[in-house]
Amino acid sequence: MTQEPPSTNAYFQEIIARYPEKTPGLSYEVLFRPSQPGTSTIEDFYQQLAESALLSLTLTQLHQLAETDYSQMDIVSPTCHHIARLFVNIEARVLPLVEAELIWLNDTLRLQHDIELVIEITERVPPEQVQAVFRSVAYFHDVGLKIALDDFEPNYDLRAPWLKTGCIAYIKLILPPNFENDTQVRLSFIEHIYQLKDISTCNVIVEKVETLEQFWLMEQIPYDGLQGYLFSRPKRLAEP
Repeated sequence: MTQEPPSTNAYFQEIIARYPEKTPGLSYEVLFRPSQPGTSTIEDFYQQLAESALLSLTLTQLHQLAETDYSQMDIVSPTCHHIARLFVNIEARVLPLVEAELIWLNDTLRLQHDIELVIEITERVPPEQVQAVFRSVAYFHDVGLKIALDDFEPNYDLRAPWLKTGCIAYIKLILPPNFENDTQVRLSFIEHIYQLKDISTCNVIVEKVETLEQFWLMEQIPYDGLQGYLFSRPKRLAEP
């Protein structure tokens, strides 16, 4: 019996800018979730794919984004209705294999929709591929594309040396568990962000902000953007 190739559905979730007047237009992340039932987590789904299957799936996802009519998307926002930035997750281990396709997607989004592509590199970087992946990062930076690091781990992350190169535009951090109840957790998180700001010029986006209490406490933190169910629930993109 032939096994079905892996497939995903695309969902869009808004990223809220701290100072909308400094960041005109809307920013959205594309979340590609497994379409097959029974998949435990998104991380497991991508981790278990062979490189050839992951490459094929990534190319399919990029073509889906290129064919999407963004002007017809039903977007409701208190700021404006124009999508200015699209954060697209790319698995690190196939990044060097899709350089041409990402350049093509960036050009397509800009010319057809006036949208800027932000390449969001996942945390799943094989240690033996760190240098190869960074060469792609440096190449994209040189040709003018923006790079984001997804789920950055301040205590230990193989991508940390990239921050001092000037090639990274955004860092995305997950709000730590018990952030609102544990003062030490909160102070440690704040300190991590100040440290990141000290060594780089990156914009810091905090993910998984789900409650008003968490949002009020974020005022203590020098963040640049927020993402979470409190502001926007992922909305599935219809097939083109």
